[in-house]
This record gives sequence, structure tokens and C-alpha cells, in this order.
Amino acid sequence: MNKDDVIRHLTRHVLDKKQAKISVDKVFEIIKHGLKRDGKVVISNFGSFQLKTALPVTRRNPKTGEKVQVPAKKKVRFKPSANLLNK
Repeated sequence: MNKDDVIRHLTRHVLDKKQAKISVDKVFEIIKHGLKRDGKVVISNFGSFQLKTALPVTRRNPKTGEKVQVPAKKKVRFKPSANLLNK
């Protein structure tokens, strides 16, 4: 399921397509803002999104065998709630 599918499903139940797209975009914007501000967004009975920092690591280029340093980067982790897994 992708973003367009979510909009399409939401349109069936509540809103016209334009309003559904605005709503879905706003939800994603709110989650993004919460992660930037607090580093964690918890949605009851669904799960939590948490910002993690991956440490720098040395990898190997498979074509040349050359070692490459990959810098630290931020990642988002999602942990589903027990209620989501049990349904």
C-alpha cells in the first residue's frame, strides 16, 4: 500500500479526493515535525516512530574491493504496538 492507496481508501469513507490528499499530507507533515522536534512520535494502538543515528561505518565496494567510509546518518525506526500486531 502506498500514499495514493491511502488517499483512495480515505476518499471512500470520508472526503473527496482533494481533501483526502490534504489530510494525508498533513498527517505525514505532523509526524515529520514531531520527529525533528522530539525525536519520537507515539500513536496509541498503532506504534511509535523514533529517530535513530546510525554510526559511521567502513564498507567495501563490491566492484573494486576498495574500502569506503560511510558517514553517520539519521534513520527512522517504526515499532508497531501490540494491538496492531494482534489484529
